[in-house]
Amino acid sequence: MDQQRARWRTVSGRRPSMGDAALVAALRCEDEGALREFFVRFRPSLLLAARRFRVDPGDRDALVDDCLADVAVHLMVSAAPPPRSLPAYLARSLRNRVLNERRARTRAERRLGEGLAEPTDGALAACCSEHAVRSSTGSPEASSLSPALQRLAGALEAPLTEEDRVLVVWMSHLVPHAEIAAWLGITPKAAAKRIERLRERLQRAALVHVEAARGDERDELLIFLGRAALAPGPAARFAAARGAVVPEEANA
Repeated sequence: MDQQRARWRTVSGRRPSMGDAALVAALRCEDEGALREFFVRFRPSLLLAARRFRVDPGDRDALVDDCLADVAVHLMVSAAPPPRSLPAYLARSLRNRVLNERRARTRAERRLGEGLAEPTDGALAACCSEHAVRSSTGSPEASSLSPALQRLAGALEAPLTEEDRVLVVWMSHLVPHAEIAAWLGITPKAAAKRIERLRERLQRAALVHVEAARGDERDELLIFLGRAALAPGPAARFAAARGAVVPEEANA
């Protein structure tokens, strides 16, 4: 018992300077100070994320507090190793909570006959830039994506990992690289490289989809991607796709 009390005091005394793994260990020891540190450390960044996710100002505090409380309880009772990055883990948790609430609200409104426009797909925006999306679809609040762009968005989103999806949300909301780096626990330079690699991967996936398209859909996608700032590799492939003659056109 004395050893347990001594261990409790040792863990409690290190709260302010704890790393993420040590903080999770303290939470599992039911250290109330660690719980306070958990909220103080991560609440400001989650409030900022909630604002970027376009959560109503009046709902942000409750949403973030609920998210932090649920994650804290999960970390306390789980025997699994702590997340590799607590900021990224919390970002995913908040994002999933926001998306689930929006889906539930949309389903309820549809049942009441109040149709809502679909939001612009994040992967599409991250791949092709906000300007390209707005130029092709108008205001996201006012109109939905065309069928061709919806299929492109689906092709881009399918292979993404959960971490990719979180990064795509940040990219589509134009979150600064420094903030993304802080959330991921890496340097801004490393964050910029990760973002660029993901953007290029999305662009290559978009071009594969375009190369398989035909007719008016292909033309629409080429116009859309023509507004994007493509990386050198995808840019060369796009030029080849734009100049290629598809079999249907050759036989016309």
